[in-house]
Amino acid sequence: MNQLAVITLLCLSLLTPQAFANNYNPNDNAKQQKIKLLSNRFRVDQAIDAIIFIIERKAGSAPIILVRPDGSKLYATRKAEGVTWVDANAGDMIEIKQPMIGPWQIIGDILPNSEIRLATSLSLRIDDFPKELFIGEVVKLTARIEFNNELLALGRVDDLIDLKVYLRSTDDQTSPNFGAGTFTVGNYIDDGKFLDERRGDGVFTGRLDLDKPLGPYTMLVRAGNKVFEREYSQDLYLRAQPVKVDLISAAINGHYALRFITNDKAVNLSEMALQIVVHHPDETKEHLSISSVAPVHLLKLENMTKPGRYKIDISVFGTATNGREFKYNLKQMKVKIDVPAEKEAVAQKIEADKARKAQFKREQRLKKRKELRQKAEDRKSLIIIIIMVNVLILSFGALIMWLFLRKKKPKKVKTDEKKDKKDKSKDDKKEKDENKKE
Repeated sequence: MNQLAVITLLCLSLLTPQAFANNYNPNDNAKQQKIKLLSNRFRVDQAIDAIIFIIERKAGSAPIILVRPDGSKLYATRKAEGVTWVDANAGDMIEIKQPMIGPWQIIGDILPNSEIRLATSLSLRIDDFPKELFIGEVVKLTARIEFNNELLALGRVDDLIDLKVYLRSTDDQTSPNFGAGTFTVGNYIDDGKFLDERRGDGVFTGRLDLDKPLGPYTMLVRAGNKVFEREYSQDLYLRAQPVKVDLISAAINGHYALRFITNDKAVNLSEMALQIVVHHPDETKEHLSISSVAPVHLLKLENMTKPGRYKIDISVFGTATNGREFKYNLKQMKVKIDVPAEKEAVAQKIEADKARKAQFKREQRLKKRKELRQKAEDRKSLIIIIIMVNVLILSFGALIMWLFLRKKKPKKVKTDEKKDKKDKSKDDKKEKDENKKE
């Protein structure tokens, strides 16, 4: 009913040109700018010629009240110069010519589908943007601010304008992202860095953070500052990533492996490529790639063996089935390879101690055997030496005895002879004496 009421009001405005006669044409895309009323405040600048409010309200609620910058109020029941107002049970449609410059405020039970349409010479232009993207996809957005249909280049004062991108989840309770709220997903910059080509050329470039829940969103691009505000909106659907990965330990010959699972209904497998960067604990990097992707693909990580912390970055490049090329980065994987567990370490230590003790005992036994062998050899050698010495001594003694006996025997004979001679001479002498006596 709310949408029907608004459409009725819009048709009424188009069919009654005398009531909305000005230089604003709702079908003139060159001048038309829209602002979704996510809040009840907005700003009017000097480049705005007219405003069209298309307001959806809660059924049965009172018409809104507009508060101008000077504090004065506009009501549906009061006529004012340059203001045309049509109200219904669930909506208001208001046109204001040459609105007062400054901050405006709306009071009322406004629904999210409400919007403001501006007839202005200062407009925000967004280059064509896909209606569907993958979660986490890296996309380049370009925006321009035009004045009188010409590019507004700000030179080195590009930071005077703030451009931000928002995603607002829908109110569909059946959607996975129901109730997710509004996310700030990126900024537009014109500083010549990163994806922006030239600084100050008036072309603002943005990179979005699309790591959000899947489902339908309204994408809002807002440009402005304290002087003016412009907005662009479109529908955007975030779809699940076509390639998923998990880490498998001890998958191939005890090595870690990455398992890639690809949705071949969402992408062309022949145009898929994967870039893998493994950050090792010693801060070195290992680059791996896959250019021929199967629906289920295993990649062995042969060099992830040493204990430490590893990080794995994976970039996915491909073409969707609708022909759109895409790129996104998977969430960085972190892997910690531990030293052996404490119990295992204790067990290993016990086993090592047992092995050391056993080795020590073996060495001691070998040493003892060697010592016994050495003692036996020494004893044997000593006995041999003693025997040899004794033999030598005996031999030497026998030789001495032999020599002694050999030399002593002739002397004894001579002595006996002398004794015999002496006895004989004594006998002769005695005989002579006896003879003399006779």
